[in-house]
Amino acid sequence: MVGLPKHRPNLRGPVSLWATTLWLCTAAVASAAVPLDSLVAEALANNAELKTLEAGVEEARGQRTQAGFFRNPEVSVEVGGREVRDSENILQGNGTTFSIAVMQTFEFPGKGTLRKAIADKNLEVAELGLGQFRLALAGQVRLLAIEHAAAAAEAAAAEAVRRQSAELTARLSAQTAFGARQALEIRLVQAGLVDLAGAIKKASLRREETRAQLNTLLGRPQHSPLPPIGVAAPPARGFDENALALSAQKNSILLRIRKCELERSARELAATRLDITPDFAIGPFFSRDVAGDTEQNAGAAISATVPLWDWNIGNIQSARARQAAAAALRVKGEREIEARILGLLKAHELNRRQLEMIPPGLVKNLQESSGLADTQFRSGAIGPTLYLDAQSAYLNCLRASHEAVLDAWRTYLDIDLLTGGQFDAAGSATPAKQKKNSRP
Repeated sequence: MVGLPKHRPNLRGPVSLWATTLWLCTAAVASAAVPLDSLVAEALANNAELKTLEAGVEEARGQRTQAGFFRNPEVSVEVGGREVRDSENILQGNGTTFSIAVMQTFEFPGKGTLRKAIADKNLEVAELGLGQFRLALAGQVRLLAIEHAAAAAEAAAAEAVRRQSAELTARLSAQTAFGARQALEIRLVQAGLVDLAGAIKKASLRREETRAQLNTLLGRPQHSPLPPIGVAAPPARGFDENALALSAQKNSILLRIRKCELERSARELAATRLDITPDFAIGPFFSRDVAGDTEQNAGAAISATVPLWDWNIGNIQSARARQAAAAALRVKGEREIEARILGLLKAHELNRRQLEMIPPGLVKNLQESSGLADTQFRSGAIGPTLYLDAQSAYLNCLRASHEAVLDAWRTYLDIDLLTGGQFDAAGSATPAKQKKNSRP
């Protein structure tokens, strides 16, 4: 899949969960947030690797144009001196000799047609590869943008909890008199700051890594900051399993490439068999010899190769082997697509169940509980263990929710890639139809 991260489960209707899951993330995004489609458009316009593939398509198109031309005629000219002597070796005259011939080569019928057909298939493979990369690039940009926003939200949440805990311990430590219990509580909270520092580091590293990867895909300098990214809700589409499998077999760009390669190999084998047939060169000639007398000759000439020693047997064997390999790769691709679809369907079901187990509003409630735990700990109503558990539960739930949503996008984008961008047209299904298909 062009090196993309593996995509997992598609979702059915987790919009309310998404709104609570990324509450901090959406609150931190400015009103002028950049939509994901804008980033995808920028990547498609500026990505360096995409430009390389586009140049490859133009190269294949140029080769197809070149394959349609006849060979240029060959002109041969001979100029020299001439002597005429009799049988006694007595010079009878001298002068010059001159001859010219123009020969046009005509290929054996079928050679040019096969050459153009092979060039057509090369162009088709290049265009399909370009389309596959476009889909993969768009999916990777979307996924990295969502992951970047999630990492930024996690880092901001962990930093907020750290500041809250550091302020709390500083205030408690500033008291002039406190007992052993309070000293232990302060030390426990300070120990919790170590874990928070680790969480901040991991989230910040993910944020910077995704920023650098996005800048690379967008064709920007590595040090360029990213604008606020508007995070879209996860795909809330169901799908018909049979229609999805059929769509993948029909529209998968990888399978279409394999089919083109098989057709190209068949034409290459036919072209290799025709290589032993002779090409003809036909054209007029004229010669003039002057040595006392003047002799002039004009006419037509024809030449052809004779397949006497080389019958192209080795090249035919190689072409036949390439055709067998192309056929095997096509079958392998079909099996891999089928297995991948089944794996994605299973991952979709597991991720859907995971998301259904998370109560709506849980992340927002835990965020509020984090602030409440701080107030209660300051007043002495709760101990440090409950305070630290409240902070840890909030951050862990936020991170787990983000991971579940990212898995949903991974699956959807992988399905989109496997179906050649035709998932919405052929693989989607209404909830009623999906429920009907799920019955035994």
